[in-house]
Amino acid sequence: MSDEQCVQAADLSDSPDWECPAVSPHPARARANHTVLAWTALAPERSRVQEFTCACTAVYYELIAHSGAYLIHKVTQLDTPVHAFAGPWPHAEARRWWSLLIVGDAR
Repeated sequence: MSDEQCVQAADLSDSPDWECPAVSPHPARARANHTVLAWTALAPERSRVQEFTCACTAVYYELIAHSGAYLIHKVTQLDTPVHAFAGPWPHAEARRWWSLLIVGDAR
């Protein structure tokens, strides 16, 4: 992601145009010693969203299922959204990574 895209994403999180509906979790801030996931732009052809974080922030996440495997989908909300995917993993391992992401131990 370019510096300009980072600035645009940061601007989105400063003052949302709408109030957060608070219907899905907000990931905690990444901790200093968090695990960095290996992200790729290669998207699965079809997937089903299992869980998601709130889209009121500049970056939101989805836990998705695809052909018996699970991935984490990261969306950076810019003028043109940037999509990245981590995984695939078996269900139990994907749930573990999802939990670590929610509490700030993975990004």
